[in-house]
Amino acid sequence: MSTNEPPDRQDPKSTPADPQAKSQALELQSSDRVLRGKWGLLFMVLALTLSIYHFYTAGFGLQVGTRTHLLFHLMMGLTLVFILYPIKKGLGQTKVPWYDLVLAGAVLFVGIYIIQNQQSQAILSARPTDFDIFISVALIALVLEATRRVVGKPLVIIAACFIAYYFLGEFMPGILRHTRTDFDRFFYEMGYTTAGIFGTPLSVSATYVFIFILFGAILESTGAGKMFIDLALRAFGRYKGGPAKAAVVASGMLGSISGSSTANAVTTGTFTIPLMKRVGFRPHTAGGIEVAASSSGQFLPPIMGAAAFLMIEYTGIAYVEIIRSAMIPAILSYVAILLMVHFEASKYNISGLKKSELVSARRLLLQQGYLILPVFVLIYFLVQRFTVPNAAFFAIVVILIMAFFAHRFKERLGRSLLYAVLLMAFAFSLQYILVFLNNFTPREIQWRDEIPILVVLSLVIAALFAVAQKGLKVESAPVKYGMPQLVRGLELAARNSLSVIVATATAGILIGVVNLTGLSLKLSNMIISFSGTLADIIPAFMTFENTQLYFALILTVIACLILGLGLPTTATYVILAAMVAPALVDLGVPILAAHLFVLYYGVLADDTPPINLPAYATAGIANAEPVRTGVQGFKYDSGALLLPFAFATNPIILLLTDASWTIVAVNIFTALVGIIAFASVIQGWFVLKYYWFERWAALIAALVLINHHWISDLIGIGIVAILFTSQFIRGRKEKEKQDTPVTE
Repeated sequence: MSTNEPPDRQDPKSTPADPQAKSQALELQSSDRVLRGKWGLLFMVLALTLSIYHFYTAGFGLQVGTRTHLLFHLMMGLTLVFILYPIKKGLGQTKVPWYDLVLAGAVLFVGIYIIQNQQSQAILSARPTDFDIFISVALIALVLEATRRVVGKPLVIIAACFIAYYFLGEFMPGILRHTRTDFDRFFYEMGYTTAGIFGTPLSVSATYVFIFILFGAILESTGAGKMFIDLALRAFGRYKGGPAKAAVVASGMLGSISGSSTANAVTTGTFTIPLMKRVGFRPHTAGGIEVAASSSGQFLPPIMGAAAFLMIEYTGIAYVEIIRSAMIPAILSYVAILLMVHFEASKYNISGLKKSELVSARRLLLQQGYLILPVFVLIYFLVQRFTVPNAAFFAIVVILIMAFFAHRFKERLGRSLLYAVLLMAFAFSLQYILVFLNNFTPREIQWRDEIPILVVLSLVIAALFAVAQKGLKVESAPVKYGMPQLVRGLELAARNSLSVIVATATAGILIGVVNLTGLSLKLSNMIISFSGTLADIIPAFMTFENTQLYFALILTVIACLILGLGLPTTATYVILAAMVAPALVDLGVPILAAHLFVLYYGVLADDTPPINLPAYATAGIANAEPVRTGVQGFKYDSGALLLPFAFATNPIILLLTDASWTIVAVNIFTALVGIIAFASVIQGWFVLKYYWFERWAALIAALVLINHHWISDLIGIGIVAILFTSQFIRGRKEKEKQDTPVTE
């Protein structure tokens, strides 16, 4: 046994995390108020209403005005928050107290008032009445209280500071001073225009984000999450540190569609963390690996949390172009986590699982392989330039039909064929039903010719899987999908959306203050001025072409990590996109590269201890200390820490230039070598443990590879090649010495 084995290596027969630890982790991602009886039924009805409404609007369009749509989205979200989330944790409530019912009633009253008065003369002329102002104050208070309950205090404190800055701006020093402190105007803009709560962030939440959260929740309710984990274990489980590598891959697959790092960490961590501990990873390390893998999913296409959709609004760039540019850096960031895991496993001689412990990939794909297809359906319609909600709607339709019919075709063919025929008849006649209904609706219900085609294809694929399962004597999917699973998926979508709804509503307040006070321009000027000053004071021989830009990028990273402390990635990105990204654009960084830069470090900020919600969730599963787990999460997410500097200064790997694929491949290779070097520096291990001077040499290699000049690239690659060769030769010599028998 290796002398590098971690001291608390687990017994190979250790069992998964106990149910209580899992329960605590689940509480962290939702609420510890467990509703029963009529209260549970009330929450379920409201949650189903919200999910079904968004599913309908994604497929058939809005039947109300855009403002009413946003109001319904926000008011339903706030109502669900006050029903589900207690005023503070630890009360052990099983019903909704009277004061939360009052708050839910206040939400209803405020929503109805704004809907009824949004076209009033006072609102349209920007001369709100005193009662209009009172309603806006109440709305802001309700949003901030809901945000405190779901997201936590940090975002509320930042919002309070921004509001205070608006009213106290005339007392601020220097460039931060402003004189726009009109009381009525502030609350009018926040509560009744698109410059405040009902601005771009909430619009993105209602239009794009919710339908993808629904897509992820429905997919999870089919058992796809466990299938992704089993497939990843089959692919990587036998190799060195296999369960940890499988956790990274599975979390990436789930994280790319779930949009919630905490939910992703709990879903995959429940299975993977006990396996990581079993093969030898320390508890806080196992939890940290899961944190890094789950959080980085928010940078991985096609969903990228909510950020990709916000980016559409802030940059004006098409969704397909955004995910195309983000793909290579996202994959490289996951390669970095895998390298960190590999070096850790090599350092402590941690092996993988036995082949007999792994599920057969052939059997798994025959059982549930159809659950992978909706992801390809989603990507296909996005590439074909369908709207984002339409693409998600089509993917959900495919999931539901295949999940409902796959096992039924195998078990009760006759009855299932009858149901299938009825479904096809309904799908083909729906167009004519909608033509009739459009005579009575205020807006036209939009018809999609793709719906009947997808219904037929989904039924055929489900039948083919059923035939294959029966012919090859393979069991059906472990989850027999039916109404209970569908209801659970719809309710889960509403639960998972609450943090996004309140965070984007609060982010609207922040952006409103930024725009009303001109703070964005001021901060951009400050970053440009300060980075220029820093570039001027260093000796001339240490400067190069992009010196000021590098200083600006470093300042941006610091701002990302500070502003993102304790905030959900969505809120962090909104703040940084409005306040920091413009400075990078002014310094010559392409707009998409600037926004991906701040998004990457916004995701990294989500892993920053001590306020790190995913770490608290995984620590509960791993029975580890949360802050230590958070530190490990930050460490494992830092393998690609320098990658954004590379694509901000040379956006070839973002595919934003006309460079040939040969040049793109060369740039990807040099970025990969830089990631290998930097990951080895963090772990202090390459082929063997680094000597101190080897570690410094690897750091130099990682830094010079950022520049993307052929001379610096050759230097960096040469250093890494020398390190690998010297360590490989040293390792062989040490092995030969150990194998040489000792003679007396």
